Amino acid sequence: MNTMYVVSKLFTYLVLPPGIFIVIFLLASLYAKKFKAIFFLFAVSFYLLSNSFVADWLLNPLETPFNRPLHVNKKADAVIVLGGGSIVGSANLPLANDAYKRAVWGLMVASSQKLPLYFSAGGTYKKYTESDAFMDSMNEIKNNLHVNNASLHVETKSLDTYQNAKFSKQMFLKLGIKTPTIYLVTSAYHMKRSITLYKYFGFNVIPTATDFKIAHKPKTSWGYLPNMSAFNKSYIALHEYAGLFSLFLRGI
Repeated sequence: MNTMYVVSKLFTYLVLPPGIFIVIFLLASLYAKKFKAIFFLFAVSFYLLSNSFVADWLLNPLETPFNRPLHVNKKADAVIVLGGGSIVGSANLPLANDAYKRAVWGLMVASSQKLPLYFSAGGTYKKYTESDAFMDSMNEIKNNLHVNNASLHVETKSLDTYQNAKFSKQMFLKLGIKTPTIYLVTSAYHMKRSITLYKYFGFNVIPTATDFKIAHKPKTSWGYLPNMSAFNKSYIALHEYAGLFSLFLRGI
């Protein structure tokens, strides 16, 4: 491997976050007069959370059970897609990355199974909700890719996964369906918590995951170096574990 390439890559890993924070905390643990152990703990924590091996280890129990082909159920009533953020003011496709993957996969499932698609998300910015972003994105896709056989509906009030399930159930009750069977579309890491909540509100759930974060390929030695992608994946995993723990505390 080219020496200059290796040096350049190492330099990049160490001067950009989170690598630079690890360096700072390590230096502080060596030269600070107080709290040396705390600074060292911060350095180790940042390193582990920004390590690709640790990040995938954290995500694996959340993602792997749902990394499987679509299970077709002829009795399903609808496809429900959970929101995942939007980018207000975007010139096109205003859904955020995770939400966009969910929406596209949900549209494909709904079209293939000839089912209505319900998108559940509101957000705090009421002038342009995430559901608005969904409709704009889907209309662009339908108009440009000629996907015109999907019936699209939105739920615009929910702010979290609990409300996604709660308000989704209210929509089906208005249709006279007390125990809906649904294809539930969300990111693989988010599926376990979503299933728990939708079952809590009386849904029969067919997990239909997308937006996988773990790349199932051999890792190189670069995976041991801190990087922002791994740190973000660790954050995602820890956020989900915190959410699952909160459901446990609430008796759900």
